[in-house]
Amino acid sequence: MHVKVISASDNKIHFILSRVNVAFANALRRIMIAEVPCMAIDEVVILNNTSPLFDEIIAHRLSLIPIKTDLERFNLPEECSCGGSGCPKCQVTFILDVKAEEGPRVVYSGDLVSSDPEIVPVSNKIPIAKLASNQAILLEAYARLGIGKNGAKWQPVSVCAYKYMPRIEVNYDECLKCNECIKECPREALGINDDGFPYLKDYLKCNLCKLCEEVCEVEAIKVNPDDSTFIFNVESTGALPAPKIVEVAAEVLAKKFDNFINEISEGGKK
Repeated sequence: MHVKVISASDNKIHFILSRVNVAFANALRRIMIAEVPCMAIDEVVILNNTSPLFDEIIAHRLSLIPIKTDLERFNLPEECSCGGSGCPKCQVTFILDVKAEEGPRVVYSGDLVSSDPEIVPVSNKIPIAKLASNQAILLEAYARLGIGKNGAKWQPVSVCAYKYMPRIEVNYDECLKCNECIKECPREALGINDDGFPYLKDYLKCNLCKLCEEVCEVEAIKVNPDDSTFIFNVESTGALPAPKIVEVAAEVLAKKFDNFINEISEGGKK
């Protein structure tokens, strides 16, 4: 297996994963979506709500606000020493106490007050509700770690996808150097080399549409996917840095392999 990082930031990461099969690539993708823990509001206690929204709608909107996550300091509730009853190691409390005293106002995620200054919404500008004069919301919300397969609110990624690495083959004996394939490419992924033949100029732009093949009358160009090399595009919701999501997903996958090997070994001994 080989990994080449194309670009990386807290919000997104592009990398090439090679020398693996599609099953491995897809397992990594699914784990990033469904098994990398992150924080989300899981329980809401409404103390006062005179807004036009039902309690359930407010609770649902709160649950979908991405929360900055620290995996080093917090445990999954089911793995915490408190047994999941709620303690500072597995739970963060938010207070929302807003009243429209001077006319209508919008309640934003920035109005949530956290018991932990580092565990806060990723943005202060996410709207929750609109209040008319003298309307108010008072509630307590509890954020906990969870994984995406137990609820979409715990998915740390907004985009997690891969595509096959494209491979271009040119029959130089048949190629007429007409450049029609280059003109036909809708994403300008092809270029002309020094000898006048087409070549893959930008593999990130090529989406294997094969329009270049169709327009070539002499069938001098072929586009095929490399089923052992994959281009990943991962974007974070902001709960975790994108590189951290990939790192944790790889650790989860490695742990699954270890557990599988142990189960086989123990089964063989029996």
